Amino acid sequence: MLRIAEPLFSSRFGGWALERNPPRRNAEGGQHWSLLIVTAAALVAMLAVVFDLSISSGPELPVVLPRADAMAPAEPTAVQQPTVTPPPSASREAATSGPAAAAVPSASTTRERSQWQAAPEPAERSAPAQASSNNVNTSQTGAPAGEQPTQATAAATVVDDPASRIREYLGLHAGAQLPVSFSYEVQPGDTASSIAERFGLQDATVLFNNWDIYDPNHLGVGQRLVLPPVDGLIYTVQSGDTLDALLQRYQADELATLSYAANRISSPEQIYAGQTLLLVHGSASLAGVGSGAAVAGGAESNTSVWTEPEFVLYLRYDKITDYFGTPRTNAVGYHTGVDYTAPVGELIGAAAGGRISVATWDPSYGNWVEIDHGGGYRSRYAHLDIINVREGQSVDQGDYIGTVGNTGNSSGAHLHFEIIVNGEAVNPLAWLN
Repeated sequence: MLRIAEPLFSSRFGGWALERNPPRRNAEGGQHWSLLIVTAAALVAMLAVVFDLSISSGPELPVVLPRADAMAPAEPTAVQQPTVTPPPSASREAATSGPAAAAVPSASTTRERSQWQAAPEPAERSAPAQASSNNVNTSQTGAPAGEQPTQATAAATVVDDPASRIREYLGLHAGAQLPVSFSYEVQPGDTASSIAERFGLQDATVLFNNWDIYDPNHLGVGQRLVLPPVDGLIYTVQSGDTLDALLQRYQADELATLSYAANRISSPEQIYAGQTLLLVHGSASLAGVGSGAAVAGGAESNTSVWTEPEFVLYLRYDKITDYFGTPRTNAVGYHTGVDYTAPVGELIGAAAGGRISVATWDPSYGNWVEIDHGGGYRSRYAHLDIINVREGQSVDQGDYIGTVGNTGNSSGAHLHFEIIVNGEAVNPLAWLN
């Protein structure tokens, strides 16, 4: 504090001078400055607190959305609400703010979400949506309007083409040449009819090309069948055969047989023994040969469809000495055929057309022959003196197959004749005409 006092310094101060005892006044001045400093520090601290509170109560950090190229493409079916994943910092803030704060989004977060939903899709996400919208007809009709139905029809035709199914089964490309025959392994549930339907064949084609089928409805799983790609007879040329005779004998289609590429027939006169041919539309069953089959327009087809054989006994015999079903000490306990007595050397003819499946000797049957007529039908001729056929040979009804003999387990010259249907012996007298 200033006051009038004795002059301390020169008179130029006008009689005014500082109070004596300066140390006291210096302490009071220091207190004033200390108070100012403390006040200023308090103000600074208050400002810092206020500033910190304003920061903490300010707008939240913006939500960081995933990159468009990292987002999985979605089908534009309905309006979808995107799932927003906040950054780690935002998650920590929500955790420290309590459940209520986490449950209620702030205005800034809502604004960010609204902007994101209104933003246009990136090009790579818009493309699939555009393609989907352009192909509405495809989802409804299965093909673009105007052109696709024709392609779909063509594709269906290829799938339904038996030749395509055969190529697919054999692992051949679309334009590959079909073989004369192919091997098929029987699967569980297969029947002769289902196999024929699968490859576009007639049931008879499956049967007369596989003479070991006893029951067409009960095939052995794993059994190997030989099938032609088209209806016809798979035939191995024998010595002395001519193509004209084969075509006539099995009522095959001459033009189709000659033009079938896998036959490799350059000239009808150039077939050779051992050559395997597909006699297209030919039939091994000769029961109805010559009658033909009616087709559209009233014309007759030169193809023959397998029919149940009509058995005729081609033998001049004296009498019947043993009938079917009489008790016997054989494996089945009864006589499985009919015995016809006749002189040794008497000619025996095939009871129906077919293929020779057995031509051999047996301790019980002696010299014997079996003919497979297809469809599970077989006929047997036992105790022969001479066998005049070989296994695999095809015969017509009435063809000479051997002579009466007294071979094997036999007490005199006779023919033991059997008919087997689907693996079971039946009474021949009920089947012979």
